[in-house]
Amino acid sequence: MSDRAKIQQITECGILMATALALSYVKLFHMPAGGSVSIGILPLLLIAARRGFKIGALCGFCFGFLLLANGATILHPIQFLLDYPLAYAMVGFAGLFKWNTGLKAATATTVANLIRLQFHVVAGAVFFSETKENFSEALAFSYAYNCGHLIPETIICAAIVWFIASKHQNLCSQQELI
Repeated sequence: MSDRAKIQQITECGILMATALALSYVKLFHMPAGGSVSIGILPLLLIAARRGFKIGALCGFCFGFLLLANGATILHPIQFLLDYPLAYAMVGFAGLFKWNTGLKAATATTVANLIRLQFHVVAGAVFFSETKENFSEALAFSYAYNCGHLIPETIICAAIVWFIASKHQNLCSQQELI
């Protein structure tokens, strides 16, 4: 990869991560113990679509730290790792799909968010295990809680990427590395 291509890739990722952070503050609703519905994840999905799994996962990992730096509730080191850098790194899985149709883009978004959900659920179980009788009860509660905001967010983002992939293919097509 040429120096110019590296600079272009780093610039694109930085701009899209900053956009993701800004969009994460525009919330349709906010859950009482953390989590919200927003389209903040959308630019990270586009990074994964354009740059592939590795770059998508790396940018998602970094984005987790950006969210952390902008205010987060941390009760346990495992909860921190699972809820922020690792969960958002899973968005990179959207880069394993070629977004050449709206259906493939929506599928990629759904798969990436389902994987991300698993990390948030385990982190939530660690978080909620303080107030529940046992870990399995905390896990069940965490699934219900996290699905309450991640399912609507996934549906909204899947609809948006369907439109983008159908009408603006140049925004989500894999970029050639020079």
